Amino acid sequence: MDMFTVHLDPGRKQPLYDQLYMHIKREIESGNLSYGTRLPSKRKLARYLRISQNTLETAYQQLVAEGYVEAVPKRGFFVSKTDEVLCIGAEAPLPAMRMPAADTDAIAPRYDFSPTSIDLDVFPFAIWKKLAKETIQSEHKSLLQLGHPQGDERLRSTISQYLYYSRGVSCTPEQIIVGAGTESLFQLLLQILGRDNSFAVENPGYYRMYRILRSYGIDVQLLPLDEEGVDVAQLADGHSNIVYTTPSHQFPMGMVMPVNRRMRLLQWVNEQDGRYIIEDDYDSEFRYSGKPIPSLHGMDSSGKVIYIGTLSKPLSPSLRISYMVLPGRLLEVYRTHYISYASTVSRIDQHVLYRFIQEGHFEKHLNKMRRIYKRKRDRLVAAVRRFPQEIDIIGENAGLHLLLKVRNGLSEEALVSRAKEAGVKVYGISGYCFESVPEGPDPVILLGFAGLSEEDIDAAARILEQVWFSV
Repeated sequence: MDMFTVHLDPGRKQPLYDQLYMHIKREIESGNLSYGTRLPSKRKLARYLRISQNTLETAYQQLVAEGYVEAVPKRGFFVSKTDEVLCIGAEAPLPAMRMPAADTDAIAPRYDFSPTSIDLDVFPFAIWKKLAKETIQSEHKSLLQLGHPQGDERLRSTISQYLYYSRGVSCTPEQIIVGAGTESLFQLLLQILGRDNSFAVENPGYYRMYRILRSYGIDVQLLPLDEEGVDVAQLADGHSNIVYTTPSHQFPMGMVMPVNRRMRLLQWVNEQDGRYIIEDDYDSEFRYSGKPIPSLHGMDSSGKVIYIGTLSKPLSPSLRISYMVLPGRLLEVYRTHYISYASTVSRIDQHVLYRFIQEGHFEKHLNKMRRIYKRKRDRLVAAVRRFPQEIDIIGENAGLHLLLKVRNGLSEEALVSRAKEAGVKVYGISGYCFESVPEGPDPVILLGFAGLSEEDIDAAARILEQVWFSV
């Protein structure tokens, strides 16, 4: 060990040598200084801590006397093997923090219809590796700096062009903030909006956003859904002034909000100052039938829609690159109070992504993924339609998951349990409900198809048919 830092207070009654001795002793007992670690030389440490060598010598000798440290001639002082010593008077170690797991099954299922999975086998590794290598070899020292808090201007400019042509979102690069994931941007947005707002969220809906709101102590109104999405009548009857919605492909129910419902939602937001709509367009790139429906932001002429998008679905969740488009008034608040926040995304990753989009690779990859996911969607729909007639398919025209309304007399719990016992992981809709579960006569099961191969989709569907309908 070259050096370590310890605060020694000459004003305390405890002598300096004793303060240093106690600090090193605690570090050894806690395991921060492990067996065999060489302590700094007396001369260097005394000069570093600005104390006399006699003071340091006294501390070291006390550690030697108690068996914590061993003095080796002409080599220095080393931490001794002190297993027995550490058992005396040592504090009990803190329990390891348990992180929530995506799947708590003791044995991983053979087939997992996870709605968050994507097809990782077709990620453009060769192109991404080439662009990353060229970016690093270019030796642009500027890429080692923090860069613009909102994200690199060239990337934001490219994103603004992509949003205009693909989603009808008309915005300038100055309105865009690039962030490490939707949740990161959402927490920044809460600060921009202020905590004296009341939020409404879809129920069922995206649980992470709901949990963030509740963790901030924000009042949350739960909005029920009908066949067209958010029930605007209940929103109007409530006290909320901000609504979070996924209109292009509601998560998890899968419906696409039609134009007339979107117009009613925009009418609501314009009826009162201080109202906003947060539009999460999380998987809008994947639509399999019908004409594309423009984003809410593209239909908004009053600057009341905050648009959030992500690259997790078309590329990879691990990239952690999302973007948010702020209306003019909120952009002023951000630049007045929060522009000092550094960007949460690596500039190197931003530069690689900029080139990936600018050179046409993203468009080619996206078209390829649309074809692949459409085939998988078709495969799953065809397999489900071979089930007995007690099945309704919901939300199959967009996104990377669909839902099954099962009318065979089994409860949601029984459907999920039977599938699990047969090695297939499916997801009940109640797991995406907050506080209250919307009433309905038949259970609804969610199936994500992006992470499974076409062959696995067929095999898993056959298992579901057998365990659900062959009694």
